[in-house]
Amino acid sequence: MRNLTASRRALLTLIPVSLAAGWTYWLSWRTTNSAAGLPTSTIAEPHNVRQHPTYWFNDGSIIIRSRSMSNGEIYFKLHKSLLRRQSRFVQRMLDSGTSADSEMLIPPELGVQVQDLIALLEHLYHDRPLSADAPFSHVAAILRVSSPDQLDLPGVHISARAYFVSMFPQGPQPFAHPSSHLEEALALVQLYEIPSIRKGIYYSLVTSSEFESEDDGLDLEIFIKPDGLPSSTARLILPPIDVERCRSLMTGIVEHFTPVLFTPPATPHMACTDVFAEKWMSLVITPAISNSGVCKPLEMLEQIKQIDWAAEGLCVACVREKTQEWTEEQEDIWDKMDLWLNLEGTKHSLV
Repeated sequence: MRNLTASRRALLTLIPVSLAAGWTYWLSWRTTNSAAGLPTSTIAEPHNVRQHPTYWFNDGSIIIRSRSMSNGEIYFKLHKSLLRRQSRFVQRMLDSGTSADSEMLIPPELGVQVQDLIALLEHLYHDRPLSADAPFSHVAAILRVSSPDQLDLPGVHISARAYFVSMFPQGPQPFAHPSSHLEEALALVQLYEIPSIRKGIYYSLVTSSEFESEDDGLDLEIFIKPDGLPSSTARLILPPIDVERCRSLMTGIVEHFTPVLFTPPATPHMACTDVFAEKWMSLVITPAISNSGVCKPLEMLEQIKQIDWAAEGLCVACVREKTQEWTEEQEDIWDKMDLWLNLEGTKHSLV
């Protein structure tokens, strides 16, 4: 059986400490409150050349050659006017005379992946345009290939960036992210400098995944699809600096939230304080222990807010007061995450 990951070991170390501290807070409270581009000649020849089955138009005016990770080449016959209008890279290549007027090789050093190029063509030819319903893999592919470092399509890149940002809502209210793509999303955030969604992605990594670091960098596994075209799947491992930030965030969350979670709140009314004293263990602490709530403060506080405290015996004024306090606690935790992640001073962009 595979050894425990570093993140799981860290979590298993923190949670017992947190629970022990939590019981200390609870018992203490009970005691106290008993009642709260290169020339082609310099590039190795590909092992195989293949014409793309979809993006080879008989009326196309330029052939685009793209080198795959398996050292094969895919040929696309496309419309030069469309590419020139959209891509600054194509404009530069054609205007400089680096490429022939009717054929162009995408330099391998640009890092353009064949599947990313296909995603871009799906968008440009309206077969699978960018939209709010597009899957993460499609948006991420277009974000990469349209970037200034690759084929440089400014308008497309702006659209892809906006759709990418919309996939990762932020706190302090609880949110849901595409959990199977968090590592890749964080890498794209760092690469394209999108700090506005970075904190939330770190939070999702800590609360919904194992942020292990068994290897550095990007491990690309190449395989051949049934139609014979090469494809790739990326398994992205967090770099050490991000693993360390995740550990710091988890530690900060647990240390801060433990006393909040395990201490029943006080109220101005003795009767309402007694309700919390009686109900807090069964309605809050027990569910939190079973669901690792101490590591998920935004969600746990929202769950506490959703309890029908009036039905449990709290007066209307105390329900309103405590709900506001729990909302402020969510905001406080969200703000403190910058310190725990060592992100203070980060400039936040609109997208």
